[in-house]
This record gives sequence, structure tokens and C-alpha cells, in this order.
Amino acid sequence: MRLSRWLILAALLAIVAFVGQTYFKRQQALARDAPAPPPPLETGIDGRARDWVYTQSDGERPRVTVRAKSFRQVKAPSVMELNGVELQLFHKEGDQFDLVRSAQAQFDIAAKTLYSDGEVDIVMPTAGSGKLAPAADNQLSEDSLGGRIVKIHTSGVHFASDTGKASTDREAKFEFDQGYGSAEGVDYDPGSRELHLRSKVELHWKGKGPASKPMVIEAGEAYYREAESKVFLLPWSKLTRDSLHMEGQAAVVTLDHGVIKEAVSSAAHGVEDDPGRKVEFAADSLLLRFGEDTTVQEIKGQQNGKLVSTANTMSTTVTGDLIDLQFDVAAKESTLRHALAMKRAVAEARPLPRPGEPMGDTRVLRSEVIHLNMRPGGREIDTVETDGAGTVDFLPNREGQPKRFVTGDHIWIAYGPDNRIQSFRTINASTRTDKPGTPAPPPMLTTSKELLATFDPKTSDLLLLEQKANFRYEEGTRRATADHATLDQAKDVITLEGSARTTDPTGSAAADRLVMEQKSGDFVADGRVATTRMPDQKTSSSALLSGEEVMQGRAQHMTSAEHNQKLHYEGSAVVWQGANRVEADRIDIDRTRQAFEAHGKVVSQFADKAPADKADKTAADTTKPPAGPIFTVVRAPDLVYTDETRLAYYQGGAAMVRPGLTVTGKELKAYLNERDADSSLDKAFADGTVKIVSTADKRTRTGTSEHGEYYTGEQKVILAGGDPLLVDTVKGQTRGKQLTWWSNNDRLLVNGAEKRSADSLFRKK
Repeated sequence: MRLSRWLILAALLAIVAFVGQTYFKRQQALARDAPAPPPPLETGIDGRARDWVYTQSDGERPRVTVRAKSFRQVKAPSVMELNGVELQLFHKEGDQFDLVRSAQAQFDIAAKTLYSDGEVDIVMPTAGSGKLAPAADNQLSEDSLGGRIVKIHTSGVHFASDTGKASTDREAKFEFDQGYGSAEGVDYDPGSRELHLRSKVELHWKGKGPASKPMVIEAGEAYYREAESKVFLLPWSKLTRDSLHMEGQAAVVTLDHGVIKEAVSSAAHGVEDDPGRKVEFAADSLLLRFGEDTTVQEIKGQQNGKLVSTANTMSTTVTGDLIDLQFDVAAKESTLRHALAMKRAVAEARPLPRPGEPMGDTRVLRSEVIHLNMRPGGREIDTVETDGAGTVDFLPNREGQPKRFVTGDHIWIAYGPDNRIQSFRTINASTRTDKPGTPAPPPMLTTSKELLATFDPKTSDLLLLEQKANFRYEEGTRRATADHATLDQAKDVITLEGSARTTDPTGSAAADRLVMEQKSGDFVADGRVATTRMPDQKTSSSALLSGEEVMQGRAQHMTSAEHNQKLHYEGSAVVWQGANRVEADRIDIDRTRQAFEAHGKVVSQFADKAPADKADKTAADTTKPPAGPIFTVVRAPDLVYTDETRLAYYQGGAAMVRPGLTVTGKELKAYLNERDADSSLDKAFADGTVKIVSTADKRTRTGTSEHGEYYTGEQKVILAGGDPLLVDTVKGQTRGKQLTWWSNNDRLLVNGAEKRSADSLFRKK
């Protein structure tokens, strides 16, 4: 029993010895394999660590996450110095965040701010989830970003961990998927997604497509508001794309899926200068709209809008409170297609000098709304049109050319090659033409329902001006009306058609058609011609052409020449003045020579004028009714009268009729009284188969001969030549070499021929 106790004790001692030996060996092994102890911390350092992570959240939503490969904590000031820094600035919506990277940074624990003096990259997602996941090496991958990426590269950046805002006053550069840019001084707020560029802003923005050209945006200051897709430029702005350049005061650039959609600038002006064409524009507020490839699609200007389009031959300036320019983007580059000006709109087309070519007129169009359409290529004007009433001034650029002013309710202007005006059309038109001269001649004024002007394609000078429906014309004291009027500018001739009529202080002319020379007033009339010449006291009177009475005329054709001094009537012509009247196929009046001619079926009627000494009547005579006028009517194929001889010469077989007297012959010479303006017949000579018939008191005396004479004062008839014969129904017949009788009594004088006595045969009662 005792032996077993010692065996148990020995066993226990052996076990204890074994365990002890094993423990000491293990301790020696552990001591031998234990890592070396860390070195002691530097003075002022509270700690070190690797793979440091700091997160600040709003509830369950993270606001800021800071990661660093390593850090050390400094006692004073209480900051953490971070290496290999990545900062996630979470947006308010969803799990999107902006990623900030820097080699080194300082984290102020008390102020909760991060500052990096070295280079900093900020990557901002604007589409997709934007979630950045840790990579295998604890770094974040940009490939996980979705949508368009915006990157900022700068230095000296301050970050506020509570708000995520970042700022620097140093130069910053930007990279977009649509371009790049730079600025000096940047503030970025991830919460509002607003990027503030403090100064020296320059952005290069590309459109979509391989042919897209970048838009360069410059400003003194800018705000990029991602949520609004807008860039605000202050206090000045510049936009440049290839040949397009615009600058102004504050501007707003709007983006559409990262591409510039439009730009609005105040007090702006710009130019698109391409070979062969130049377009300048300006307004108090200017809007530019762009296509996906940043080509200009539209330019709008409000308040004091202005467009100047200059090509090789013409400079066109369009102004208005509102201008709208539409561009054709079918080609690689945009070209002006249409221009609209509204509210006090003015379009001025000024020709440019060309060697060896005359300068055309400058045209100024005014209206509330003006449309200007360009030919393909944008270098030349195609048409100009107003929506309502307007005025056009044609201002000459050469001496001696007239000024023209046109108003109408609607205006159309068409252009040909080289920006030369081709036609001008309007309705309810009125025109004014001021011709040069010293003193200035009276203006020419016209009105009509329709107006069409055509121009010389080489010089742009006016060729024809047509006015239809209710045409009215006025030039000094001259007036005209017609249904249709045409001005031939080269000939300075107006053609009036349809109820045509022209008047001036000297008289009037009406016809179906009148062709009138503006300078001289001479005209040609056709179709139912009717003329009136007013009395002219300055013109000396004659027997046929009295200056004291109105002269009227009718014909199918008529001409007036040499300032209305030479008149020609043709076709059933009739001219009368008071009681005097001449009918013929043709009538010619020459007031300068005081001559009158009528040809073809001439019928003249002249009234005897009582002498002045017989015009006074006694008291007894006043009780008698006034005697009717005495007319001398002559018919013949031809009549020629000159006031110098006061002789009316009828040829081709004439017949003269007076009360109680008829004279016929192959020729008749009627001599009028010597008194001015007296058409009274003094005497008449007839030659060739003369026959004179006198009737009175149931008595007829008929005389025949080769020559006959009649004297009105004595009522004396003389027959001579060709065996004169007088047959008296009361006293028989008488022959003689010369027979003379008086129609107012029974006197008869007979002269016998040589070797032959007078022969009389008396009729017994």
C-alpha cells in the first residue's frame, strides 16, 4: 500500500518534470520566434497606422469617406498626416460620389478639414451609379464610374469633411469627355454640384461627331451648375468656334447631354467671318443655339438687334428690337439661311464698289416685320419680304440719279446674282421721286393698288415701274390717272392705259392709252382721245387759234410735242374752239408758226364775229332778240391755214356754205378778217369748175366759171374765166367775160370779152 503511494508520487513528479520541461522549451521557442518590438514613436507623435479609414454620415447615408494607405497623428497641432489619400464626397441623392485623390494630405481633427498642398485629382460622375468600389490593392477604380466623367486637376485644395466642399486659389485644369479647360481658383460643392471658377476661365468644349470643332469659352469668372446643365460666365464672356466669335457681358451656356445647346449673353456682339461672306451680329441680349457638332443653328437678338451680312458685292444691315437668324447646317459649316427682324425693323442693302462698274442705289426697307432669305451658301440674298406695311428708300450713289421713296401694305423684293436687285413688288403703293436739279424740280408722286418694279441685272438701275388699278400721278402742276401705268426709266416715259387722263394748267388729255415724256410733258394718245386746252393770254391769238377761248379736240390718235406747241390729231379728228370747228381724218396745229392743217374729209365751221363798232346797240335795238351767228362751213379733202396770211387754203374739191350762199370748186381760198382772234370770213376765192349758188327771197342765182370770188362785207360775187354764166330764176341768164353781182340786191355787172359782147337772156314776169 505504502509502495503504491510512492509509485503514485513518483509518477506525479515525473509528469510535473515533463510538463515543466515542455513549458520552458515552448517559452524558449516563443521567445526565439517573437517579432521585434516596434521602435518608439517620435517626439510629438501620438500614433501611426496603415489603411486608415474615416467616415462621416448623416444617419445611415454616408457623407464623406476618407481612406489613406498610412497616417500618423501629430499632437500639436492636432492633425493627421495622410499618405495615398482617397476622398469620397457623396452626393445627396443615391450612392453617387466624387472621388478625390492626392499623394499627401493633412486632416485637421478638430476642424474636420482636409488640406492637400500637392497635386489633387477630383473625378465627378454625372451619369450612372457613380459608385467607386475598393480594388484588390485597396485603391479605387475609375472604370467603375458610369456616364460622363468630369475631372479636375489642381493643387492646394481645402476640403470640408462636414460639407464635402473643396476649394483652391491655384490654377486648376479640367478634363471632360467633351473637352477640357482651365481656371485660376476653384470652389466645388458636391452637394449642389456647383463648380465655381474664380478667374481666367477658359473652356474647350467639343461637340459630337468626328467633324465637330471645339467651342472655346472664356470669361473672367464662371459657375458650372451640373444639376441645371448650365455654365454662368461673369462679368464678361467670349465664345469662339473656328470663324465664329462672340463676346459680351455676362452669359449663360446651357448643355444638353454634355454638348453645348445654347448660349445667352447680354450686351453682346459677334462675327462669323468666312471666305466670300461675313456675318456680324449684335444685341442687348443675344442667344446662340448650336447643333450636336457645335455648328450654329440659330442666333436671336433682343433689344437693339443688328445683323450685317457682307459679301463680295453687297453689305446688308438689318436692325430691329428682335432679330432671329436661322442657319443651314446641312453642309459642314453653318451658313445664314434666313433672317427675321421685328419691331421697328430696318434692312439696308448697300452696294460695294467694283472696278469698272457703276454703283447701284442703296435700298433702305422699313417695316415692323422683315424676312430676309438667302441663297444656298449664305453669300447672296434671294428674297426680302415684309409681313405688313413698309417703306423703301432708293438712295442713289451716283450723281444725276433720282431719289425714290415707296410705301406699301406688303413688300416683296427679289434678288439676282451678285446681290443685284431684280424686282420690287408691293400693294396699295405710293411713290415719291425727287430728281436732281437747281432749283430742285417738284417731286413726282404716284399711288396705285399694285406696283411692280424691275431692275437692270448689271447695274441694279430701275428699268420699268408698273402700277396697276386706280393709278394716280402728280408732278408739280401736272396730274394723271389711269388703270395701268408703266414708267420706262431709261426713256423717262410714262405709259398710261385704261381710262388714261393727264392734266396741267394748260389743259387736259384723255384716251385709252397715253404715252407721256416726263421731262417735256409731250405725249402720244391712242383710243377715244379727248383734249382740252385752256385759254392762254400769253400766247398771241389768231383767227383759228384764239388764246382767249378753250380749245377742245377729239380723235383716235393724238400727239403733243414741243411743250404742247405742236398737236397732231388723227382718226375721226375734231377740233373746236367756241363756235369754230374743224373735222378731218388728220389735223395738225403748230402754235409756234400759227399754222393749222387738216387732211382727209375736212369739214370746217367758222363763225363770223361782229365788229366792235357794231357790237354796241341802241336802246331800240335791245328790244330785238339777238341774231344767231353766221357760220361758214367748208368741206374739202385738205385744209392749210397760216396766220401770217390769214388764208385758209382748201384743196381737192371744196364746197363752202354760208346762209344763202354755196360755193364749190376744185380749190378754195378763204381769207379771214385782219382783226386778231376774228374767224369771220372776209372773202373767198374759188378756182376750177367754180359754182356759186345764191338764194334769197325765193330767188336763186347760180353762177359758174373757172374762177369765183365772194366778198362777205358787200355780199358781192365775181365770176371770171371759162365762160362765166349766171342763171337767175327771176331774171334769166347772163354770160360775159366777168360777171359781178350782189346777193343782197338786184345789181348785176357784166363785162364782155374782146370781139364778143355780153349776152343776156331775160325772163319775163
